[in-house]
Amino acid sequence: MDISLIETLRWEPGTGFVRLERHLARLARSAAALGLPGADGARLALAAALPPSALPGISPSRAEIDGGPSPALLSAGGAAEATPILDGKQRSCPISPLEGEMPGRAEGGEQRPQPLRIRLELFANARIDVQTAPFTPLAADTIWRLKIATTRLASTDPLLRHKTSRRAAYTAARAEFPTTEAEEVLLLNERGELCEGTITSLFLDDGTGILKTPPLASGLLAGVLRQELLESGKAVERVLRPEDLTRGTIFVGNSLRGLIRGSLA
Repeated sequence: MDISLIETLRWEPGTGFVRLERHLARLARSAAALGLPGADGARLALAAALPPSALPGISPSRAEIDGGPSPALLSAGGAAEATPILDGKQRSCPISPLEGEMPGRAEGGEQRPQPLRIRLELFANARIDVQTAPFTPLAADTIWRLKIATTRLASTDPLLRHKTSRRAAYTAARAEFPTTEAEEVLLLNERGELCEGTITSLFLDDGTGILKTPPLASGLLAGVLRQELLESGKAVERVLRPEDLTRGTIFVGNSLRGLIRGSLA
């Protein structure tokens, strides 16, 4: 299958990966639904990709450095058989990731770790590629300008529920407006229902105290932050149309950046 699965996570000093278990669970569900092997190697691949400066508090054992999984990893339920395939080669995890987070100790204690944006991609041949980059969180008072695209999503497309490499519709929607005019672009489906942004889930605060977010049946990604808010009772699914956005406060968000205030530009 000419498709890959993508997870984009945030790593924070002291606490580790944000919503790690939710990201791994979504990856596993999508891999099973699309028939892609190798999702069980994602945890080790993420740990192996962290730079030494991002590892405060963990001193890897000699066995881990030489290539063997640690006893701590095995006792925590890590799959020893799930050695990730990175850049075409099988590699073992150089540290012992804890359940839910992966902290560590900076080499020599001199270089201070900083937040990281980490992008994991699982390919059809089970290869896993992980890329890391410095991440700067948005200021709390940030407001993104939003536009609504003419590009439409098909509510009947099952791939929309998975975060895949097939992003032609999102790329087309983003290209409708220059970045100088909008930080995010929202998409509708064939019925004129709001779905999501090109990189975010959509939420509306209508004053009731519970956020409203479009249902998956409208044709959109099962976002990690979205799912967390739904399960915590802070959000409920509701069909939304463009005119609804004039009757409340708009938020867009994802697991990497959290909730961001939005305004129709």
